[in-house]
Amino acid sequence: MRRITLGILSASAVMCTLAAVPPAALAETAAPGASQARLDQRPLSFSSFTVSYDPYANVTINGGLRSDSAIYDALPLTIEYSFDGKTGWTVKKTVTADTGANAFNTTFNYNQSGYWRARFAGNATYQAATSPVRKAWRWRTEIHSFKVSPKKVRKNRYVTASGRLIHWTTISKHSGYAGRRVRIIFRFKGKKTWYHLKWTKTNSKGYFKQKVHAYGSGYYAAVFEGGKGTFATGSDNTPYVKTYGIGGGSVAAQTVPGPVVNWTPSPSSSAVSATAPQLSARRD
Repeated sequence: MRRITLGILSASAVMCTLAAVPPAALAETAAPGASQARLDQRPLSFSSFTVSYDPYANVTINGGLRSDSAIYDALPLTIEYSFDGKTGWTVKKTVTADTGANAFNTTFNYNQSGYWRARFAGNATYQAATSPVRKAWRWRTEIHSFKVSPKKVRKNRYVTASGRLIHWTTISKHSGYAGRRVRIIFRFKGKKTWYHLKWTKTNSKGYFKQKVHAYGSGYYAAVFEGGKGTFATGSDNTPYVKTYGIGGGSVAAQTVPGPVVNWTPSPSSSAVSATAPQLSARRD
């Protein structure tokens, strides 16, 4: 799902720590149907393989191939995922290594943390090969109990936006996400454009509260751009506030909020299992 194009630094430059997984810890399993090495086949291996997530669940994979002599063929590779790095390997993307640098790269959206590898199945010329396994991990975050009050106010007065930001810290535990910046955004009734209103920061238990201008009747939301090792998120609800009083004129002629924010509300996060905190609840 698409959410904010803001950047889970701001926090968007933060990438997951990549860790090569020791073979002893994560046993490689031969893929079904992989060809057996023959004497007339040339050996093939991976010269590099890296994986990283951005805060919006975009996974970027880069790698390279090498052999005992120049590789002139464009070789097809499968990008495979496993939750634990040991079992359940499934193909998530097929890429082709170019014939120049014998390199490959791809970026696609996949909202579950875990382990990745690349695999060449083998052909008449080259032996089958599997890359090292890489771990790429971010924890899920959510904004809970977001509200704005009062629900009716004179135009250009203030309303108070509040809620709580949480993040998972283990497979089964979550807590308030302290000291994180949350963006309060707004759109006018009948319009699609979201505007930045103000930044606020969570307290030691993850709660935040911020007074913002009521520029007109419309909807409010809260957005977290992500942190080191955590996904971005946004409030599932968009509370509506009605304004009254003399104003008139078109929206363009009125006093308007800050810069535009490209954001789309997500479906309710209740659809995401609470026992799977490694998931990105949504793309904000």
